[in-house]
Amino acid sequence: MQSQAGRTVSKRARRGKVGVGSNGLGTRPYDFEIFARMDPLEQRRTIREGMGAVIVVRVSTELLHLTVPKLLEYIGLPYRAILRKVERGGRLSADESDRIARVLFVLKQATEVFESPDLAAEWMSRDNAMLGGLKPLEALDSQPGYDRVRMLLLRVIYGVVA
Repeated sequence: MQSQAGRTVSKRARRGKVGVGSNGLGTRPYDFEIFARMDPLEQRRTIREGMGAVIVVRVSTELLHLTVPKLLEYIGLPYRAILRKVERGGRLSADESDRIARVLFVLKQATEVFESPDLAAEWMSRDNAMLGGLKPLEALDSQPGYDRVRMLLLRVIYGVVA
C-alpha cells in the first residue's frame, strides 16, 4: 500500500499479522464484532490501554475502503507516527484509539441506518450539508463533531427533517 510520502505499509501490517500482545484489539479477524459487543466500560478500558495500531489499516481498508493516509487525514491523526506503530506492531495511544473507536461506533450505527456496510462507509466519506460540508469522518476528530454525526444518524432513524 503506497503512502503519500512514497512509503509503503508492509504486507504483514495490511493483513493484520502484526502481533501486539495477547489482547491488542485489531489483530484478530473478529475484533470489530467483539469490540461492538463489549460492555461500555470494557470498551473504555480497551481504548485507554491502546488498540493494536494495525487496526487503523484494517478499519481503513476492510471497513471504509479508504487508504490509510486518507483515513488518518480525516480523523486528524499523524500518518508517519501511526505508520511507525503499525510497522513495529505497537499500540495506539488512548487518544488515537478513541478516534478509531469513534469511527467504529459511527460505522456500526450508520450500517444499522442504511442496512449496508458499503452504503454506511460511502455515507461517512461524502460531504454532508448538515455538517457544514464536512464528511462525517472528518467530524469525528472531536467530541462535538462525533456527537453531531450521531445526532444526524438518529434523525434519519426517527425521520426528523432538517
